[in-house]
Amino acid sequence: MTMRLLGILVLSLALFYYADAQTRGTVRLVRNGVFSYTYSSGIVQIFYSTSSSSLLRWGNICDDASFGDNEASVICNQLAYDGASVYGRAGSTVSFGTDNSATILDEVSCSSSSLLTLEQCSVTTIISSTCSLNSNDAYVICYTTRIWNNPYPGQIRLAGGSYTSYGRLEVYCNGLWGTVCDDTFDATDAKVVCRQLGYSHFTLAHSGAVTAGSTSQPIWLDAVFCSSSYSCLATCESCPSIQYHNCRHSEDVAVACEFDSTETASSNILSTCSTASTSGTTNTTPGIVGLVLGVVAVVGTILA
Repeated sequence: MTMRLLGILVLSLALFYYADAQTRGTVRLVRNGVFSYTYSSGIVQIFYSTSSSSLLRWGNICDDASFGDNEASVICNQLAYDGASVYGRAGSTVSFGTDNSATILDEVSCSSSSLLTLEQCSVTTIISSTCSLNSNDAYVICYTTRIWNNPYPGQIRLAGGSYTSYGRLEVYCNGLWGTVCDDTFDATDAKVVCRQLGYSHFTLAHSGAVTAGSTSQPIWLDAVFCSSSYSCLATCESCPSIQYHNCRHSEDVAVACEFDSTETASSNILSTCSTASTSGTTNTTPGIVGLVLGVVAVVGTILA
């Protein structure tokens, strides 16, 4: 009994950490070195490792010859904005102040403005000497419209977190955003969610009161069962005609996504899952999440 209570305490503390924390590849915008989740413009920071250390930390992206419209738009896409309207070097404007963080990525090159995350682009952590100045830090001004403003059936988002890489899993069905029940939801399902959003992997999937949805929200999906080859949640389970009533919002799934160089990068673009076929498959085998005394359940690896 003592060990069970200890396990619950550890998991609860981990979720408290994750509520405002970040995973590898998380991006954010800062002004005068200060972050706010409300910013749609600012100097770009990414949570990443350096060429000399595997330790994850926040750093800047160099605006060099390879940084252009595509790269700026992908950053805004990852932040869930509808692309970039303006980009440039921090030294060319006084709007965002100075960020003294070290440059952590250079030679960012994206093949399309429709990619979802910087993990789908080529980058290097070997920083050229011309990128050592804070004035060369990349900034972006994103369009303020969100990529979910005109949603398609089966579109998903992670809501309620400080960063777009972590939050309550919501799916758009029947004209409303709703949640996903944790019944049978497991590691494979979490990975499909992250691939749909342009990430290669996940670090955390859980349910519990910390990220529970509003009682006014429908619970759209239950008994999700995905194949490891899927890249869209709609391929696992289609939108139902009515919401599920055998789940509570304390069972709403939340997911944290990350960049993982050992995994194959997602090939999804903005429009990929808008035409995803649905199988309507239902799993009758209990999953990993949806256990542990109704408090919280975790799959994946919790990063320190």
